[in-house]
Amino acid sequence: MIINEELFEIEKQCTQLIEKIKTSKAMKEYERSKESLAISSSAQKKINIFKKAKEKFESIEEYGEYAPDYCEFRQEVYKAKRIVDIDEDVYQYRVAERVLQSQLDLIAKKIASSISENILVSAGDPFSLSVIGLPSACEIHLEKRKDIEL
Repeated sequence: MIINEELFEIEKQCTQLIEKIKTSKAMKEYERSKESLAISSSAQKKINIFKKAKEKFESIEEYGEYAPDYCEFRQEVYKAKRIVDIDEDVYQYRVAERVLQSQLDLIAKKIASSISENILVSAGDPFSLSVIGLPSACEIHLEKRKDIEL
């Protein structure tokens, strides 16, 4: 790699972009919701109950339905997960996380496409919908097929 003024300019622009991301509304909301989740005793209690149920289930999971109480442990994990999922602090954290991730994905896509449309960018969320309404992971594979119009 040749180090020259162009490389220093690119590095400077990257640093500026990082600072803009750090001060963005999405990042501030993400940090606020993360802090709110961390200090929420009810959410932390629910998360700990879920973790314990998951550990209990994982200890017998490899035996499958032959293990005693397999179905009960599995149901316990599902119920605990559902309780965590509907917690308001957990929900707000996940929404903020998804918004921030979507913005980061868009930035990466813009940078890559400004260089070449043939550069594939791995999005942080494989289920995020693309321009054509499919998960972006599916769209990548469809683009490689010549017989499908996108």
